Amino acid sequence: MSQTRIDAFVAMVQTQPDNEMIWYGLANEYVKLEQWPAAIEALRNVIRIKPDYTAAYQLLGSALFSTGQIEDARRVWTEGIAVATRTGAWKAQQHMEGLLAGAGQPADSGFCQS
Repeated sequence: MSQTRIDAFVAMVQTQPDNEMIWYGLANEYVKLEQWPAAIEALRNVIRIKPDYTAAYQLLGSALFSTGQIEDARRVWTEGIAVATRTGAWKAQQHMEGLLAGAGQPADSGFCQS
């Protein structure tokens, strides 16, 4: 089922390459199948198109973390926290703070540890 959805999203992205929602939907399908490199590429496109899309930072950090790119994941979550703070997306901010803390962020970083 997911591959069929991937094919549909790929077809849509070919006709609407600057639609962040299509890229995000494609990324979610890749994540379901643990196709991390493809998910990372799709999520980078989401952020390129809409830099304030906080959910993309959350998912991109998680995809990077899943491939062992821990420092890149931390960097993305940190950027996402800054975006969430600026845009008032407090729930996304809290979630990324938790992800960052779980990725071994030092306790004195000023991020929420709960």
